[in-house]
Amino acid sequence: MSQDLNGKVAIVTGGAGGIGSRIARAYAGAGARVVIASRSQEKLDKVAGEIDGEVLAHATDVTVPEQVDDMVAKTIDAFGRIDILVNNAGGAMFIKSPNDLQPDEWNAAIALNLTSVFLCSRAVSDNMTENGGGRIINISSVAGMRLSPAFVHYGAAKAGVINLTKGLAMTWAPNDINVNCIAPGLTATEGVAAWLPEKTKDDGTPVPTLLYPPDPEHVADLAMFLASDLSAHISGELFPIRSLTELA
Repeated sequence: MSQDLNGKVAIVTGGAGGIGSRIARAYAGAGARVVIASRSQEKLDKVAGEIDGEVLAHATDVTVPEQVDDMVAKTIDAFGRIDILVNNAGGAMFIKSPNDLQPDEWNAAIALNLTSVFLCSRAVSDNMTENGGGRIINISSVAGMRLSPAFVHYGAAKAGVINLTKGLAMTWAPNDINVNCIAPGLTATEGVAAWLPEKTKDDGTPVPTLLYPPDPEHVADLAMFLASDLSAHISGELFPIRSLTELA
């Protein structure tokens, strides 16, 4: 058993972002052929140019069924199969109280963070079944596990991803499709790291690892494990990854 992904084909949605790009890079480094999807072709091309391996950058709005189907078809045309799907696309979008949140904003948040997971998972399931199984890894958030009064739309969608993960895991278990969920907390991506406190205290000693927000590479490490043979008998599970200060 190993984390060798040679011969595997992976799709990573939200592949131009901080977490998605790290997952794509990790998969390519382990030998997988990778498709990265996001709305911006320019951003995708930049990330693809930084990855050493076979990479296809395909602009996709994962809230639109026809575009999702096209992404899956292009992946099969290019690489012949799909073994791994990471549903990473998402975002809080708005910080508003429920009273100020408009119905179209609610719908947009649910579409991006929850409906996209359903659409992409459904779109790859037939090919995975035909090829003897696969791995689906959904990126939720700790916002789906706790109170989120500043963005109820995001918290509700991410809670839905957790429940959807469990339902799909049971549905597709006879097809050897493992479906698991990672729930990152505050993660030190480029945009976030700029306003985080220093990793060292005033006296020069490092902040304990478990008390500082994880780097996006830590999320990629867990996504590597869940895509590999090492997790062959794990499905329907939720894996939070966060600083323990978020539990306070």
